[in-house]
Amino acid sequence: MAYRDLRGFLARLDALGELQRVDVEVDPDLEIAAITDRQSKLAGGGRALLFGRVKGSRFPVATNLFGSYARMALALEVETLGALTEKMERLLQSPKDAPSPLRVERAPCQEVVRRDPDLGDYPFLKSWPGDGGRFITLPLVFTRDPADGSGNCGMYRVRLFDDLGAGIRWKHGSGGFGHYEKYAAAGIRMPVAIAVGADPSLTLAASLPLPESLDEVSFAGFLRGAPVEMVRCLDSELLVPAHAELIIEGYIKPGETRAEGPFGNHTGRYDAGEQVPVLRVTCITRRRDMVYQATVAGPPPMEDCYLAKAAERLLLPLSRRQCPEIVDITQPLEGIFHGCAVVAIRKTEPDQGRRVLESLRGRGWLRRGKLLVVVDADPSGLTLEGAFWQALNGARFPRDLIVSDGLLGIDATRKLPEEDGEPEFARLEQDPIISALVERRWREYGFL
Repeated sequence: MAYRDLRGFLARLDALGELQRVDVEVDPDLEIAAITDRQSKLAGGGRALLFGRVKGSRFPVATNLFGSYARMALALEVETLGALTEKMERLLQSPKDAPSPLRVERAPCQEVVRRDPDLGDYPFLKSWPGDGGRFITLPLVFTRDPADGSGNCGMYRVRLFDDLGAGIRWKHGSGGFGHYEKYAAAGIRMPVAIAVGADPSLTLAASLPLPESLDEVSFAGFLRGAPVEMVRCLDSELLVPAHAELIIEGYIKPGETRAEGPFGNHTGRYDAGEQVPVLRVTCITRRRDMVYQATVAGPPPMEDCYLAKAAERLLLPLSRRQCPEIVDITQPLEGIFHGCAVVAIRKTEPDQGRRVLESLRGRGWLRRGKLLVVVDADPSGLTLEGAFWQALNGARFPRDLIVSDGLLGIDATRKLPEEDGEPEFARLEQDPIISALVERRWREYGFL
């Protein structure tokens, strides 16, 4: 059965012993983040956390739910994250398999309605001492195109300013940013809704740079194998996930901005922040026994790394369609949020590695990757260790470097004779007869 909501996933984690309940009082100002950060750095990503007693709030806080390969796969109901690639291939072949959202009239996310909203009632986190304030770190931000009515669901940073105001940091080039520009150009206020605590598939979908032909809510329905139920907001025509834990409704007035202040980021430093549009909150709805879901950004490994690794597996087929010679892609956890990636290709022509780099730089989800390295596909699979070894042996500096706008590409593929490479290339391999002999006699040698 697909998870309909966050609490279904929490129950599964609890049943499998993956959920650590913290029953003593903890502070959402720095303490929860410090606990989560320490847990994230443990072997295997630590455990998912549920804080039952949160200072200044009557709502529990859940963090690190996706903070391991195993929990991320469990969230998406696959054996391993590698299964997502085949799943995405099937969708690209049959786009109609993504089920349309199912609209409902009554929803758990509207069990409690606050027309006198107060953002101070909720346990939003301050994660690092130098942060400008409290942030919503796993927000699903819903907007609508003012021209054609098409919707968008994106994950954009939200800074809490006061009891009735928040700032939204759009990603330039994103669907939400495009909608914002259209409302601003028309001089009309923009309705916005923020959902927190949706089912895992929708949370992942909101973070993906999907093609325009795939909307996030339908894509989440495909991932979980059932349509996502949506309900109309109380103050706008926007549709939000019916089983979310919390919904914040409001609007943005054209031209109204405010400095969001510093934010502790995955770089290990503070992002200075920028002027962001101000969301004026008009209404808050929630589930009666709401659970607030949050994540903590910081130096890897952190929970968001595993969301990004799931995204990597889903986006690989898009890159293969862009460059059919691509066999695999991997992103080291340390470089994920810089777009750092190693790309393995099946090379058959001169300059093919360079052409792949130029194509990936031109468009697609890796176009802003700070470091892209192209290597030859290895029959045993793509690993960082193998790719590093290949890069050292295959790249000729500076000839194989491509530097543009502060971004580096390295063509570390084996050079063909037409590229002044070796006329023949014989991979070191053990004699198969001797390998079979050693396998048979392994225990005889005294090895276990």
